[in-house]
Amino acid sequence: MGAATVRGSVAAAGESGSLAGRRASVAAAPSAGGAPIRLGLCLAALAPVGLAGALRVAREAGVAVVDLPADSGFALVDPGRWADPALHREVRARCAEVGVEVGCVSNSRDTQLLLGPHGPHTDPVFVGTAEAKRDYGLRAALDTVRLAAGVGASQVRLMLGVPDLARWLSWSGSDVSWQDNVDAWALAARPILDLAGELGVRVVVEPHPKQVAYDPASARALLSAVSGVHLCLDPANVAATGHDPVAAVRGWGDRLAAVHAKDLQRWSGAEAPRGAGWSRYGPGPAIRFRALGAGDLPWPAIVAALLDDDYRGVIYVEHEDALLPTEQGITTSLARLRTLVPTGVAPGRTW
Repeated sequence: MGAATVRGSVAAAGESGSLAGRRASVAAAPSAGGAPIRLGLCLAALAPVGLAGALRVAREAGVAVVDLPADSGFALVDPGRWADPALHREVRARCAEVGVEVGCVSNSRDTQLLLGPHGPHTDPVFVGTAEAKRDYGLRAALDTVRLAAGVGASQVRLMLGVPDLARWLSWSGSDVSWQDNVDAWALAARPILDLAGELGVRVVVEPHPKQVAYDPASARALLSAVSGVHLCLDPANVAATGHDPVAAVRGWGDRLAAVHAKDLQRWSGAEAPRGAGWSRYGPGPAIRFRALGAGDLPWPAIVAALLDDDYRGVIYVEHEDALLPTEQGITTSLARLRTLVPTGVAPGRTW
């Protein structure tokens, strides 16, 4: 189904209905059939067809829970109305039309300006002084929390940036370290965590090279420093920085609140890679993200590790494959996960 088909089918649908907030259980509860893990979809790749179209694609793919990105660049929701109760009602109504829940509201770009960088790197999001960018990032984070609460999402996933990316290096004679970035995150995030606590929304962070939590060690440091924060783990992001993706999903206990699913190719040639989608996640070789099964990650072992650790949340497919049409990539990834995720309670060994 192409974008034009999506828009046409959405236009023919009514605008009635509402979705009651189920904030406490959307992301963590097993499905009605007793399956321990639910499958969901991040809507960022579907931004070109609009919110109604994206929700309908999710439902037609057999997905009942989504991650809704609020980023101003995606325009799935009006950034000027993040805190507007009328917008919240509109989103709930659109979700109810197709029977889809918003399990998480996310913001990965606007909120990054809270901690930076505050130079030209982030000018495409907002142009201004460092102080103005910090103010913009804080407002975006607070209003994204309000949006999550208003649409009944149990989680809000925020990327708040990092003050000093150079601190991952060790400098002789210096006592600065990555822990300084962790401490800055804890201080800057306090009003956001306070508001989320008041509204009953769980704040989750996703390790990424542009964030204070960028690998398992820095994620553990952040979770140790701040109470009330949980983890959204993307094995492909962690593997892109050289870590074992199976080991990376183990040992988080109830601090692991969400998982993203995509595959990864790593470039090992001396020359620059050819083709679309290649990028760099630091000084290592180039990488590109693929639909599940088109890369190198051991997803059977990753899912087994999650089940062994009694993970009971959502695995959200995140389509970032530059070689496949969006809906084909989504369908491919969901089909792969459906062969790995139990559809009910397993009986265990029966002989």
